Amino acid sequence: MTELTQTLARFAATTSFEALPSPVVREAKRLLLDTIGCAIGAINTPSGSISLAYADALGGKERATVIGLPHRSSVTTAAYSNARLANILDADDTFPTSTHFGNATIFSALALVEDAGKSGADLLKAVAVGFDVGARVGSWMGPPMQIENGEVIGWNELGGPAATMVWAAVGASVSAAGLTPEQTNHAFGIAGANSPQPTLRKWAESPQQPMYKYADAGWCAEVGVSATMLAGMGSTGFLDILDGENAFWRWYGSPGHDDEALLGKVGEEWQILNTTYKPWPCCRWIHHPLTAFADIRRENNLKADEIERVVVRANPFALTRIFRDQHPTDMLSAEFSHAHAMAALAHDVPAGPRWYEDVVLRDPAIMAFREKVVVEPEPTSANIGEWMTGGQWRGVPGGVDVHARGKIFSGTANMSLGDPWSDGTIFSDEDIVRKFHMMLGVDDRADGDTSQLRALADRMVAAVETLEDHADVSALTDTMRELSASLKRG
Repeated sequence: MTELTQTLARFAATTSFEALPSPVVREAKRLLLDTIGCAIGAINTPSGSISLAYADALGGKERATVIGLPHRSSVTTAAYSNARLANILDADDTFPTSTHFGNATIFSALALVEDAGKSGADLLKAVAVGFDVGARVGSWMGPPMQIENGEVIGWNELGGPAATMVWAAVGASVSAAGLTPEQTNHAFGIAGANSPQPTLRKWAESPQQPMYKYADAGWCAEVGVSATMLAGMGSTGFLDILDGENAFWRWYGSPGHDDEALLGKVGEEWQILNTTYKPWPCCRWIHHPLTAFADIRRENNLKADEIERVVVRANPFALTRIFRDQHPTDMLSAEFSHAHAMAALAHDVPAGPRWYEDVVLRDPAIMAFREKVVVEPEPTSANIGEWMTGGQWRGVPGGVDVHARGKIFSGTANMSLGDPWSDGTIFSDEDIVRKFHMMLGVDDRADGDTSQLRALADRMVAAVETLEDHADVSALTDTMRELSASLKRG
């Protein structure tokens, strides 16, 4: 049996840019701009510096742009470094299987398109196709959680986002490289068999986060690109990796699979339209309480020094030790701390790299505010199964009770700002551009005139908006290099 694998491979290999509906093209552009912003915003972080030092040490033929380096590098090196950068701040998009797809999708496709001198339309097609492949495999396997009678009872024994991030990367790569359906079938087999280990349970119980968190997005991108290059050279892989009793879902730890979620209306319903965007650089599960907190502050004009206590009501997966940490000691741990996110938002710290600079992490006012934040379960989010659609969640209720002015201001958000399924939460094009500016610090630079930086940012926005009209992606990659050079320190 090879029907599932062959059908998905045929879709990835044969879909043309002309087959993409206009909303899908638009969303691919929005995702592209958002993901590039997340990557550029991370170049001066400790993890970003390591990623760039590693890319520089690898060297290789100068074939693809590495954000933060003055020179190009090999295709695999560019895919690795850029994808890892995009996930460092935890500000990248999140698909409702608890997975980030933009990082590996965007930068696998970009490296191969740039190397081959292909067009902007080729890049957008590869992004849409790769995202769909990853999201469909993720929906096929379901979120990495155990649900019984509609209630969450725990994590899967195995699982994690790395698996489906690899599928997004290889889906984007085969489309960008122009592989045949047969070559794509082999690329799927190579990539799936070489996916990173499922480490989500280890991540969930770790009080000190490693720099790659639950998955190294760079490795995922590199696996997808390498599998594609190898298959294009004639290397073979499992042709039935998605089929049969010993298919990918089983040995990656999913308790089951949904073939309709994998192939239902493939080429008609595009999963990129279901991705969510992050207004704040932290775990998506913190965004629902943050949305409620932001609403309460805005509606009541609450200032940080008026707030005496914040009770965060979190979903079942945002209650572990790292989410309750009031004093994270490093950036990676702070990304999962409810207390730090609430403190940063309460003090109006610009929602980008600034959240994790040492001066903010160790600010006495921020540290004092974190002491006021406690985390409790959100009663309604135990029934997360009620929000499931085709292996994806459409809501993760979370809220806050804010003690201030002798009152308790309470709010609950079933959907977070950035979710595409309601008019009140969807991110507009203006929101995407505003966030891009925030990641670059366009409106928040302390070192003088930012007119040149703003001009480069505007040039990037224009390059993305007109991407399908360009015969190559040089306008995009040239601006990426100039932007990152203007922001790079040391």
